[in-house]
Amino acid sequence: MTKDPALDHKLSPALFHPRYWLTWFSIALLALLAWCPVRLRDALAASFANLVIKISRKQCYAARLNLQLCFPALSHAEREALLYRSLCVGLKGFFALGEPTFLPPSLFLRRIKPNGWEHVEAAKAAGKPIIFMIPHTWTIDACGLYFSGMGLQMCTMMHSARNPVYDWFLNRQRVRFGGKVYERSAGLKPIIKDMRNGYHFFYLPDQDHGHDASIFVPLFGVPKATLPALPKLTKLAGAVVLPVLATYNEKNYQYELQIRPAMAPYPTTDLMADVSYMNSEIEVLLKNHPEQYMWFLKYFRSLPDGTNRKYVPE
Repeated sequence: MTKDPALDHKLSPALFHPRYWLTWFSIALLALLAWCPVRLRDALAASFANLVIKISRKQCYAARLNLQLCFPALSHAEREALLYRSLCVGLKGFFALGEPTFLPPSLFLRRIKPNGWEHVEAAKAAGKPIIFMIPHTWTIDACGLYFSGMGLQMCTMMHSARNPVYDWFLNRQRVRFGGKVYERSAGLKPIIKDMRNGYHFFYLPDQDHGHDASIFVPLFGVPKATLPALPKLTKLAGAVVLPVLATYNEKNYQYELQIRPAMAPYPTTDLMADVSYMNSEIEVLLKNHPEQYMWFLKYFRSLPDGTNRKYVPE
């Protein structure tokens, strides 16, 4: 029998080695923060934003470069304000990282508000597997659990975390309500098989995977190395694509999903147009929520001439 390539979420005794005790202590803190009053926890998280800007020099350099590329019309002060807002959202999301694991399922799911759920119902009524096309935002993990929590069979692909304890913690959390998580190196074959067997796919479209695997299409007017996998996968699985943004509403202290109508017609016979359409949907999703995006990722590292953009300060 062929071994299932989905990640194994069993707790290995090796994870209790003394070198990981500090990691376990941090997870215990996340458990406490999960039950902390949300307003208090958010205020505590935001109080670290200026410190993070000072000490995370490389990450903030990458974020500033991305913001300059994507929003050249903004002034320096406006981009700095956007960076600060994004870090506040990110810190609030991080301080709440224990909620999906340590809160009761019903309480946690009530923390998430779906906007546009009728598009999910329409896709289900059509009897097609759904590809949720969802770019990297700070609360993507928490919000993503809503789909499986609502009874959808889900699968997704992730890179393993460097720390094996955090890797176990995060991936166990991701399958709390069922579903499967694959290491990205497993490829698309198990995903296609799952979708043909009734699963839906949680697809992250926006990272830079290098020149060889990508084609260059604009994102915010900037040529970006973009995987052409979505239109191919959609066709092979007979799926429908719903663009989704995972957000955190700082005013009402609630997670929210912004779900857009299905991409149509999709796919077409024009691969470049299909991939451009995907990136344009990412722009639409982020238009009113730019502070939600993980701007520190190296989205524009690969350049069309075969070289790489430097994401480190001189």
